[in-house]
Amino acid sequence: MFNLVTTTFCLSDIQPEPGRWRFAEGSGEIFRRPPPDRVVTFGKKHNLWLKGQPLLAGSWFPKWASDFSHDQIRALYEDYFRRVAERYSHSFDIFDLVNESLCHTKFPLYNDNLDYVEWAFKCARPLFPSRVRLELNEATPHIFNTDPKSGNNRFFNLVQRLLDKGTPIDAIGMQFHLWSPAIDAHLQGIGPHRPEKVHATIEAFATLGLPIYISEITLPSTMAPAPDGEDLQADILRNFYQLFFSIKRVNGIIYWNLCDGTAWRNEGNCKAGLTDEYFREKPAYQALEQLICRQWLTACTLQADDQGVVSFRGFRGSYEAQVNNQEFTFTLHNKQTINTLQLA
Repeated sequence: MFNLVTTTFCLSDIQPEPGRWRFAEGSGEIFRRPPPDRVVTFGKKHNLWLKGQPLLAGSWFPKWASDFSHDQIRALYEDYFRRVAERYSHSFDIFDLVNESLCHTKFPLYNDNLDYVEWAFKCARPLFPSRVRLELNEATPHIFNTDPKSGNNRFFNLVQRLLDKGTPIDAIGMQFHLWSPAIDAHLQGIGPHRPEKVHATIEAFATLGLPIYISEITLPSTMAPAPDGEDLQADILRNFYQLFFSIKRVNGIIYWNLCDGTAWRNEGNCKAGLTDEYFREKPAYQALEQLICRQWLTACTLQADDQGVVSFRGFRGSYEAQVNNQEFTFTLHNKQTINTLQLA
């Protein structure tokens, strides 16, 4: 059901002390921060795409570097970008290069223009191969609470300004954490997370021309006593996933915590996992499986016409087919073109 796994590259946890790197197995354990090499092994074993996040986030700036000058901070991150690129460019497909730039005003490089964001992308882009997407990721309120068309959505304005300056951003990451009171307003049909508002906001960002990832999703199951809360979580998840899937620029949807009991700090109180602590599938998991493995899966048996031609309309992605007991695979690409496959 899943084809991508994301793991954390917070600098404060990858390099908890000067010169001590936690890339490899045996380099020390930190909750929610497995060594990236372990994730690479897991991803290869299960044929998963890999995403790393975040390479630069003000909230994860190492305390041991708090006295660094601005030049020293830039040198620190440039070295980090280079190390990650050299070690993981062959295995990771996408990185959140900068995360929550509008949130962390105490980060030493922060200013009102967020100049460090432009610097980070122009610094990192030459270090990574072009196939690796570098994403600008932002927190839910800065994306959805203000209409992008109003002129007052700071994140929309930031992305537009950076693109106008030629900043090599490859993708936009949109967090979608609906904790209380946001989820309470949604249930009442008010607030910025109504389906029509969410759709309009994402479509507005789509006009910027970049791929969009719904990068972090949290939907509580505590909106009502069990089991009603879990059923409600499943209904909301199903509706939003269908909304996201309907938008052409949305390239990926990432749920943030697979199981309960693993979330960051008090975020786990809302029990937003797709399974419980014992990996019991919640209705939300089953709803997602129904969408991905059944509703969005093309399965058909076809009969060739007199010219030996068959045609079908299907979802983009990889296909397994069988013709006269001969098995083969092919891909419908992410393009609005007719895909033709000729068999000898």
